[in-house]
Amino acid sequence: MATSLADFLEELDSNAELKEAYLKDPVATATAYGLADEDVNVIKNKDWDTVRQRFQSAGVPIKNQTY
Repeated sequence: MATSLADFLEELDSNAELKEAYLKDPVATATAYGLADEDVNVIKNKDWDTVRQRFQSAGVPIKNQTY
């Protein structure tokens, strides 16, 4: 289970089952994965600026993905 939004998004790269579920219903997948409501809202609102800021704050390299 994800400890953060960044962890969840990183796992989308390596977990085909999670990615498939995300493609069908991103909000339900994020919720079921255990993300905090604030993080689920980032996914729901497609707030990619917040995602970018969180990755930068954590020192995690940013990858551009399209799903």
